[in-house]
Amino acid sequence: MRTLYLERLRVHASVGILDYELRSRQQVLISMRVEMHGVPDIPSADEVDEVLDYRAMREIAKQEAESGHINMLETLTGRIAQRLLALPGVDVAMVRVTKPNIFPDCDGVTVEVLSRRSDRSDDCPTSP
Repeated sequence: MRTLYLERLRVHASVGILDYELRSRQQVLISMRVEMHGVPDIPSADEVDEVLDYRAMREIAKQEAESGHINMLETLTGRIAQRLLALPGVDVAMVRVTKPNIFPDCDGVTVEVLSRRSDRSDDCPTSP
């Protein structure tokens, strides 16, 4: 199994339901983890086309965060997770999105989503 992490990507997003959140973008921190099962520990060639290019992970997060206003942090987090899960070879995607300094007495509020690729054979009923 191979695991890739992208930690605390800083983007400005229009996310939230409060008046000031509707008027301006705010910084959010996005961390992502993807698991790829059944891949070798060492790629057969030391080339980018043999691995998942983590630039794709970064671009997905930026696109979703910067695409327009989203009311719920849960929506943004879930959208990123679903798009990561659609990348070739990805079996598990975990996304954490944090709004830092949202309250004066804590470091931030975080939503985390863990998505797994469903086994399509389990979705199909078997005949007796």
